[in-house]
Amino acid sequence: MTITGAHPEPAGDGSVRLGALGPTIEIVLPRHVVTVEGSDTLDWRSQTTSDEDEVETTYAAGELRAVVRHDFADASWRVRASLTNESQEPVSISGTLVAVQTGDGQAWVWAAGAAGLVVLVAADGSLWAFSLRRGSLRSDAGEVVWLDAGTSLAPGRRVVLELTGRRCRSWDEVAAMLPSWLPPLAVRGDEPVDLALPDAGVVAADCSIIEGPEGTEIRGTGLQQVSVRGAFGEVNLELAFAPALTDAVTSAARQVARLVREVPGAVHQLDGTGPEQRARGLDRTARRLVVLQSARSHEADVVRGWLLRGVADLLQSGGTPGPFTLAALAGEVQRREDPQALRTLLDAVPEVEAGPGAVLALTRVGAALWGLGHDPEPVRQALAWVLAQPGRTRLERIERTLVTGQRDAVAELLAALGGGLPGAAMPVPECWEAAYAVALTSLITDEDPDGPRLVHAAEIAARRLTARDPNDPDVLAWLLLGER
Repeated sequence: MTITGAHPEPAGDGSVRLGALGPTIEIVLPRHVVTVEGSDTLDWRSQTTSDEDEVETTYAAGELRAVVRHDFADASWRVRASLTNESQEPVSISGTLVAVQTGDGQAWVWAAGAAGLVVLVAADGSLWAFSLRRGSLRSDAGEVVWLDAGTSLAPGRRVVLELTGRRCRSWDEVAAMLPSWLPPLAVRGDEPVDLALPDAGVVAADCSIIEGPEGTEIRGTGLQQVSVRGAFGEVNLELAFAPALTDAVTSAARQVARLVREVPGAVHQLDGTGPEQRARGLDRTARRLVVLQSARSHEADVVRGWLLRGVADLLQSGGTPGPFTLAALAGEVQRREDPQALRTLLDAVPEVEAGPGAVLALTRVGAALWGLGHDPEPVRQALAWVLAQPGRTRLERIERTLVTGQRDAVAELLAALGGGLPGAAMPVPECWEAAYAVALTSLITDEDPDGPRLVHAAEIAARRLTARDPNDPDVLAWLLLGER
């Protein structure tokens, strides 16, 4: 990624943005205060002053004072906030947040206590990274918390938050701003996390910890919260000990197979009688079938029958099949050269829904037909129709532009995956959306210069997902949809 034109500029409301509509960092001040006299709602009054390279807003509410200041230039940007209790009594405040607004760009946040990183990506690809210099940040339910609710401010006490940012040329340059001691946080389940901090204190309640002269070896399963205490303060890490994808698929397939035998309605249950509800229910069934196919489970034959009958009824009612319905039918054609599945697939392809995953699914269908010597022309026509439709979300637009070879989409996808950094996109996506982003990396050519970092970022994201819930068939189906 190269540096382009977006740079910080005042937005006229006390904030500073990358371009007119780009991302920004804002401070959300507490809304309530508790004193010895009771609880009050804070009515903040503000005044903003600015010049060509500085915006400062002062706030006042009773005896509380706050100052938020942005200092910026073409390649640097510092955000500093302070909150002061000027009264003679201690006060307790409600939560104080750091709001990372994406605007027409993207954002990525790692908030780990005494360490943190905020990455803003402008619509033109300009990349800005902020490291935490003073204060503490943590993530909570998709919000970035500076001061927890209930924080007490003694008389005259002032608390300060400072983020120092600069324009970066690549995600490698952003990664260099992380703490130098930070190890890889997402590993295969049988691998340890090696923390090369021999003098640090490590607390990991559900992990095995082995301390040695060179540092600490941490082993665990799933997602684990680990606290590291040192001269730098306390840093809270989320470690992901993930099974291999094949192991996760095998385990999930066993659970799906058991449900097929014992509670079939948990696997194949339509949401209603309307075409949209039937299509949504069929696509959920198809995701289970994709997992069973990958694990070579015998129960795939049962689900195949449900899907074939369901697709025939759906097409007769004018419904549009989803991407996993096509992918699962293609899987049946490949698995057993199933003539009924082939006929159903060819009937369904022209009616495909132009939603998330449609290009991925059609790519898979085209490969299946070509591999078995069938004419892929219906797929080419369906793909042309899907590409002509407007994408409703950023990931849908990325999916449709990637397949046409546009380089801007590669940079956007890398930003959606956070370049492989710890943390999460803002706003925090649903698990299936994160898996969707991972699957989209399969549309990148091997010759793409960003290919290695994309593969690395996708691997990290996939490990986090499978560590969180290794048996989620919906997430696993998305990851399998992106398997080459």
